[in-house]
Amino acid sequence: MPPKGIVAEVPIVRQPRHQALAEELLARIADGTYAVGDRLPTEGDLCATYGLARGTVRQALDRLQQLGMIDRRARAGTTVVASAPVGPYQPFAFSASDIAALAATTRLIRPQMFDATIDARLARRIGVRGGTQWHVLRGCECGADDPKTPLCWSEHYTRGSITMDPRKAAFSAESLANFRVEQRGVGGPARRGHRRGVGCRGRRPALVVTRRLSSRKGRLINVGIYTHPADRYEITTVVSPGR
Repeated sequence: MPPKGIVAEVPIVRQPRHQALAEELLARIADGTYAVGDRLPTEGDLCATYGLARGTVRQALDRLQQLGMIDRRARAGTTVVASAPVGPYQPFAFSASDIAALAATTRLIRPQMFDATIDARLARRIGVRGGTQWHVLRGCECGADDPKTPLCWSEHYTRGSITMDPRKAAFSAESLANFRVEQRGVGGPARRGHRRGVGCRGRRPALVVTRRLSSRKGRLINVGIYTHPADRYEITTVVSPGR
């Protein structure tokens, strides 16, 4: 997850309509408007309230169901079953709320934090100009409720001109809306230090997810790199017919 609490410097970016509705419903569940056990409005009611097509509303509800927060049954309606995203850790995020959930449910164990001048090799890896100053935060990332089980090796590079302590900053889906997020996943061998951090032996393959946070003007703010043992995770998506 990106270091938390970067000060926004651009106007809010326009979201797809189904994502905006999902964020709205997530916020209402989080603040107790829709408590666990409550029923959400019907698809028809949501269409009328927000002026959206039924397919758009279904996409938003699909996302909440993927996060394990609602249960949808024919003739029984849609019921809230969790006040926060639940379920197994997923290395790839599909929305701002996913990234916020990762921030809320994971933490670094004994993190290293320092300032560094980026050399040519690291500059190529994170996509910045060599010789520039960046804040570095890295360590083994674990679930907040299970600090003994490593999830990935986590690295965060924040522009050196930004004054902040990423360990103490706040982060939310709302703050993320002020930035452009580019996410990329590639396969390859895990680096030696990263293998030790997540308990891998030998040159095991890894899934490396990189998230780049930029302002709307294209100014790179933060780069997060997450190295996952490839044999522990998979990415699954479902495309529903007619939606």
